[in-house]
Amino acid sequence: MSGNRGAHAFRCPSDPGGARVRRFYQESWQGIPFTAFSHISFFHLAEPRFYASFYEELFRRYKGWDDLPPTWRLNKRKGARWLAGLLRDLPARDPAREGPARVLSIGSGVGYMEKLLLDEMPDLELHVNEPSTVGMKWLRRHIPSDRIYIGLPPACLPPDVRYDMIYLSAVDYGIPSRELIHMLEELRAQLAPGGRLVCLSASLLEEDSFIGGFVNAIKIVIRGILHCLGVRRQQFWGWRRTRDEYRQLFRQAGFSHVQDGWLEDGFETYWIRGE
Repeated sequence: MSGNRGAHAFRCPSDPGGARVRRFYQESWQGIPFTAFSHISFFHLAEPRFYASFYEELFRRYKGWDDLPPTWRLNKRKGARWLAGLLRDLPARDPAREGPARVLSIGSGVGYMEKLLLDEMPDLELHVNEPSTVGMKWLRRHIPSDRIYIGLPPACLPPDVRYDMIYLSAVDYGIPSRELIHMLEELRAQLAPGGRLVCLSASLLEEDSFIGGFVNAIKIVIRGILHCLGVRRQQFWGWRRTRDEYRQLFRQAGFSHVQDGWLEDGFETYWIRGE
């Protein structure tokens, strides 16, 4: 699941280790209002059971990936092709390790990008992770069960497997900064020599100013009042970060050769990667 680039944000000191990141909120995803299937909290992050309920509702409404919104599918298609290009440009791997490139997707969601990545590179050894088994319904037809890890990384991952690439696509927004740094550190340790970790973000904060933060803070107070009155209920969705903050997170996690930029995918998706 990904954040809404149009959501309002404000400065939030409640994210340990990332006092300058900003909260943002969301009411729906994939055309499904959250009030249709779950209790909504303005103050607490969505938990795994929230996502499990969401996927149950999504699979009730949609029968396959082709039923999902065309613009969202196009965005994921371009992202998958970009990842495939990165994989083809990876340095030569350890000659002692045979077989195709090994890739791990963290927070695969409905698995559409993963399916597209396999279409681009049929021989790819793709491993996937998702907090709940519910979201794996469609992807299980394409990924062997021993390459599917259910739970929160890195605890749910096999410690002895090394990956040529690990990527997170629109999942970082829901992770507090200290936990995200720890996760990035642990995932870096599971990269093969020459491997890369990539983060695709749908929650980049492009502008950071005192006036902008103050105006958004007022808007959030108003939205909070409307939420409590039951007029417009919104779910606390996570945190937005600036480009400099993403770079700092990667440096604190021990990555070198950090690079970042934007995809030409119609959404200007921000990406950052490290080795």
